[in-house]
Amino acid sequence: SKKRSLFFVKTKIWSCLVFHKLLYLKRMDDCIFCKIAKKEVPAKYLYESKNLIAIPDINPVAEVHILIIPKEHIPTFVDIKKEHKDLILEMVEVAQKFIKEKGVEKKYKIIFNGGSFQFVPHLHWHLLGGDSRKEAI
Repeated sequence: SKKRSLFFVKTKIWSCLVFHKLLYLKRMDDCIFCKIAKKEVPAKYLYESKNLIAIPDINPVAEVHILIIPKEHIPTFVDIKKEHKDLILEMVEVAQKFIKEKGVEKKYKIIFNGGSFQFVPHLHWHLLGGDSRKEAI
């Protein structure tokens, strides 16, 4: 009976893991940023590499409002792992490139939204520069 209980617990844990993996994959299938990265949904690409894309925000709140998005589906900021360090460095470099190119060195911010503030559950940065068009995010 102890063996049976252990089997039940292992089976329950395994089924929970499978359920969460399927739920995660479903979210990836529905993710608009994943679809844009795979070119299943059209977008104006300002930058593209094997790891990242950068596109203009469809509802800009500043003169410059660029989304910097990893192609890999990383759901949130808190899901960033040590193995993502090169990806994060590339995101920094791309943000720096746009800050210089757009001439907003004196007035910019980079925003990570999370929790209820994050509308698309896929890691991305908002690079805002210049004058605000609306209330800040």
